Amino acid sequence: MTIRPAQATPLITALEQLGPHDHFCSIYESPQEHYAVAIPFIRIGLDRGEKCIYIADDGRVDDVRQAMQSEGIDVERAIASKALVLTTKEQAYLEHGSFHPDWMFTFCQEATQLAMSKGCAALRATGETEWVLRSALGLECWIEYESRLTHSLSQSNCVALCQYNRRLFPPELILDVIRAHPVVVYGNTVCRNLYYVPPDDFPRNDNPAREVDRLLNNIREHERVEAALREKQEELRRTRETLLDDISQRKRAEEDLRRSETYLAEGQRLSHTGSWARNVSSGEVFWSQETFRIYGFDSEKAKPSYPTFLERIHPDDRPLVEQTVNTAVHERTDWELDYRIVLPDLSIKHVRAVGHPVVNEYGDLVEYIGTVMDVTGQYQVRAALEKAFDEIKTLKDQLHRENLALRQEIDQLSMFEEIVGSSPALQGVLSRVARVAPVDSTVLIMGETGTGKELVARAIHKRSQRSARAFVSVNCAAVPPSLVASELFGHEKGAFTGAQQRRLGRFELAEGGTIFLDEIGDLPAEAQIALLRVLQEREFERVGGSHPISTDVRVIAATNRNLQGAIAAGAFRLDLFYRLSVFPIEVPPLRERKEDIPLLLEYFTKRYAGRVGKNIKNIDKRTLELFQSYHWPGNVRELQNVIERCVILCEGEVFTVDESWLSREPLQPNPPSCSPAGKLIERQKETIEAALAESKGRVAGPSGAAAKLGIPSSTLESKIKALKIKKNRFKPD
Repeated sequence: MTIRPAQATPLITALEQLGPHDHFCSIYESPQEHYAVAIPFIRIGLDRGEKCIYIADDGRVDDVRQAMQSEGIDVERAIASKALVLTTKEQAYLEHGSFHPDWMFTFCQEATQLAMSKGCAALRATGETEWVLRSALGLECWIEYESRLTHSLSQSNCVALCQYNRRLFPPELILDVIRAHPVVVYGNTVCRNLYYVPPDDFPRNDNPAREVDRLLNNIREHERVEAALREKQEELRRTRETLLDDISQRKRAEEDLRRSETYLAEGQRLSHTGSWARNVSSGEVFWSQETFRIYGFDSEKAKPSYPTFLERIHPDDRPLVEQTVNTAVHERTDWELDYRIVLPDLSIKHVRAVGHPVVNEYGDLVEYIGTVMDVTGQYQVRAALEKAFDEIKTLKDQLHRENLALRQEIDQLSMFEEIVGSSPALQGVLSRVARVAPVDSTVLIMGETGTGKELVARAIHKRSQRSARAFVSVNCAAVPPSLVASELFGHEKGAFTGAQQRRLGRFELAEGGTIFLDEIGDLPAEAQIALLRVLQEREFERVGGSHPISTDVRVIAATNRNLQGAIAAGAFRLDLFYRLSVFPIEVPPLRERKEDIPLLLEYFTKRYAGRVGKNIKNIDKRTLELFQSYHWPGNVRELQNVIERCVILCEGEVFTVDESWLSREPLQPNPPSCSPAGKLIERQKETIEAALAESKGRVAGPSGAAAKLGIPSSTLESKIKALKIKKNRFKPD
């Protein structure tokens, strides 16, 4: 049920201390005093889950109901739940037409048992008594009933409150009422009645009104004494709590001090820093435990002193220390020194000490306080660093000299960056090189082995905005699969067995320049994923590393393999192929540019003749015919090797070739070659048709061809339409 919480007052607090077996009365002089006791009495019972009975006087039930509701008690709900009974004297005291004490005792016992059987904690009853003054039958037994009720309640789980209006009841009756109740409520006072006596022992009194005043005044005085006593007890309690709090604070302060001292000692130990103090006048010296450890003394056996301190200092440093300390004491200034100390085992420590003067209010120097730090480790590290720096400088100078020699060799071998020929096929390649070189687009160079794909890559780099930076070439087929990631992206120290130091990968070496990935078709699957991340996000991680490294490198790849076949076989990623083939360049084989053979023959002949010191002026006509009729499966590389061999064996001024070196088989007619763009379109068509066949003609969805190719379904539909692919022929019948 809903009950508004009551504000705690001394009266309510005292009422809450009363419970079952208690029998008390309330002496009031106004309706306000009457309800100030009766309503909280009922409220407490409802809060405790007790059965509450309120016996109202004639015509007072509605007044009682309104008083309860005004104090926040949901009367209707309490009555409906049978937790509260509002009744009258006719239904309680006078149910049989007259008042019978024995019947009332039986009624109380039965009502208590019934309430307990219904799950109530106890029975709580209160009644108004003004009807007693209207001379109902049996009133001569009322005081006897009140006295016997105390004994009856002591054997029952019931608490009862009787209410008396002092302005209506005669003094002699009030006097008997007070004596009949063990507990009396008067005003705002709840008092254990010192004047309670059994009815048989009631004394005679000729002036009841004066006796009532005296008893009530005594009750008030008793309450005043009790209040004063409670105040003193509260004061003693607060004093005790204050003392306990002071003791607790002192214990906490002592514990905090001990903890701080422990932290300080541990901090000094970890930082190798000790503290000290020296009284200038008395010479008394204090050392912390860490200071004892630094100077190699036992704190239990040695007593610190200034002479003891000087004995530990290295003989070569002692004069400077003494002079610095004495000058600082004379001038009352701070001092700071680095010096060495010699321990009993003749080992040497390097320390750094500082001192600060402390003066009194008159400006007189009292003492010096300071710290001493063991910097032996830092000294050794600094010495090792200086040695390492010297070694690095030596290696740097050596690297500079080697770099100069390498640059000279590169200048001498600049022919590898020159492309010789004037055929339309070659000019088409050079035209595409000129177009793509100024931009940073990724380039995929395709062609047979020996066609000069790296020369094309170098030409692109030389004509790009990155020409002043490095050109790094990597042959992916020449690196073991397990080391490809380390070769390209580097590794951290300890990343794998044998990784004894950090190593920079080729991408980091090519920062700001161009990296050429030859034989890209041989790249392992794991390295393909890492390369795709570089192309998409411009970052990578070293092997064994956890932090991404941003990169600014142009990627040029080359292959002599059929990447479309590798994609269909699952050996090469389609998404990586699309990233690499932003600008494809097909380098034609030598058999498709035979008009360039005379120029190449002349160029390489002069090149190798100059190397071996021969003067070759002419080329044999038959030799030229043989060179032009040969199909050159090894392309320019094979041509270059044959020319070098001929130059070595040539004995005159005419260049000739042994016909047995070149195959006499008739040249097989070559199918007409299509343009690089046409080949790329044909390969795209083959890849899409393979994906459609695998997905049974389905384009979209998790198992569709678009998902297998890693592109949006709308893009795939556009390509199918552009390439005129009939996707329905791949659907099952």
